[in-house]
Amino acid sequence: MATTGAARAKQVTLARSATITIRDQEPKPNGKVEVAPWTGRVRFANKDKRDYRLRLWKPDTESLSGIDILLPAQASVTVMIKTGDEFFYGVFHVKGGEAELGKGGGPIVN
Repeated sequence: MATTGAARAKQVTLARSATITIRDQEPKPNGKVEVAPWTGRVRFANKDKRDYRLRLWKPDTESLSGIDILLPAQASVTVMIKTGDEFFYGVFHVKGGEAELGKGGGPIVN
């Protein structure tokens, strides 16, 4: 299948990595973050002195259907993106129930 010039340009210009910084439980940037497929990495850097629960879930699903990953205090977690991947994310306190509100953004996509 032939690739258009616009599609080739998009493949060439996508970043190989992006960092989402967490301060006071607030992610920045909190909008769409796009990286190159297969080689693309999204790093979540926690600048706070408390652990958080980083929740990733697919669009059109409930956030509780996603996966929770520990985001340690003053540390980072890196997510690798495949072709066609798209996830929303939330930053939650480690201790808490299902009704707890997190702060998030996204999506992160390839």
